[in-house]
Formats: sequence, C-alpha cells, structure tokens
Amino acid sequence: MRKIVLSFLIAVCSFAVAFGQDSIAPPTAVTTGPKGISAQVKKRITSAKDRLVIDLCMMNAIVKKDGGVTVPNDFKLGGFNRGINVYFMYDVVLGKKTKPQHFSIAPGIGVGSENYYFKNYKLTWHYDSITRFKPLGDSISSKNSKLNMTYIDIPIEFRYRSTPNKKTGMSWKIAVGFKFGFLVGSKWKYKGEDPNKGTGGENVTIKDIKVAKMSKFRYGPTIRGGYGPVSLFAYYSIGSAFTTKGPKMNPIVFGISINGL
Repeated sequence: MRKIVLSFLIAVCSFAVAFGQDSIAPPTAVTTGPKGISAQVKKRITSAKDRLVIDLCMMNAIVKKDGGVTVPNDFKLGGFNRGINVYFMYDVVLGKKTKPQHFSIAPGIGVGSENYYFKNYKLTWHYDSITRFKPLGDSISSKNSKLNMTYIDIPIEFRYRSTPNKKTGMSWKIAVGFKFGFLVGSKWKYKGEDPNKGTGGENVTIKDIKVAKMSKFRYGPTIRGGYGPVSLFAYYSIGSAFTTKGPKMNPIVFGISINGL
C-alpha cells in the first residue's frame, strides 16, 4: 500500500512541475508592487488554478449502535482521527477568456488515507461471517487500536473565485462538489496486552491486512472555501464504510486544504 501511495505522489509531483513550468513566465525585470510583492509573484498567485490540492484531515463518523451485533452500545471513536488527501485537478474555466473568470469546473484524481482510533475495542472477522467492533474488556491494557482505509478518489468541483485583491493578488474562493472513491487497502493495527490471553499477557503488535466486509466504494458531497492558497473543507460519506455484514459507519471528514499551482 505504501508503494501505491508513493507512486501516486511521485506522479502528482511530476505533473505539478510540468504545469508549473508552463505557467511561469521567463525571468524578467522584477518590479515591486504594494507591500513588496513582485509582479512575477503576483502573476503566479493570480494564475493559480488549484491544480494540486492537499487536505490535512480530521475525521469523525456516524456509527449506528446495535447492542453488540456489530457495534456495542458504549462504543465510541477516539478524539484525534486523522488522515490526508492528495489530489491533482484540472481547472476548466467557464465563460469567455476576455471577461473576468470567476467560475470553473475541475475534475481530478487522487489518493486518500484515513485512520480511525478506538482504543478499548478490536476488530474481529476471522471466525464468523460478520465484522464487528468487540470490547477488549477492563482487564486488557491497550495502547492503540486503529483502522486504516486507503482510497483512490475521483473528485469533481464547481468553483467560484472572486476578483483578485489588487494588493495581494489573492482571491476568495468556494467550491462545491462530489467525489467517488475505490478502496485499495485496509488494515487494522493493535498495540497492547495480548487480547487473547487476558490480564498479564505480554505486549504485542497485531496487524491484519484486508479487513473483511468493507465497502469497495465511497461517495459523497464535498465543500471547500477559503482565501488564497488555504481553505477549509468538509466531506460526508453517504455510503457506510462497511457492507451490511459489518458496522454501519458513515465518515465525516473535515480540515485544512492547501492548494495552488
């Protein structure tokens, strides 16, 4: 999985460099505008099309409790679930180029990785046909229990940009959209006392690849808004992260988006 993510990041960086070289004019005499911003830097800012989008994510989820069939009534996620999205998007301006270009549509492709923590529970699926969150019990001392999911995503956004500020060259922006993702990897990782031996068991690290009964796809609406290269974003997964033979878990993802090029 790390090889997949690394290969994608290398490809994104290669595209970004190519587009960056096309959009940057040859070195010319630098003139200084208001507040010391050079004309060349201002041109880069105003011509940025948010081709490279990096989301620093925080997550939560709506988890349906069902009395222990898949989710105990006292189950709760940890408070610092985190992840990252890296997308390469192509901005298509709507309207005539001779007029102010406020609206555009941007399809893209990227990779998203999410980590969900639930310290006092483990994931089980080996011995029956249902994947479930199972309590470790008060006698087990656990340090970490984490579910990781990695997706290849296809996002699309409808974007609006305000007229650039004359002093900074930056614009207010807002984008609404939708993304569709395909699950390419999942993993449950546990650190703590051996949950199969109870109190006094040695500390172990357990890694299980390909968690069973996970949905192959994710999809849902997105929104992003901010000023210049920094925005806030949010995403809601309409579909559950698991199939009907697993917990009903609808992720809510939000955080800071860094974008440019």
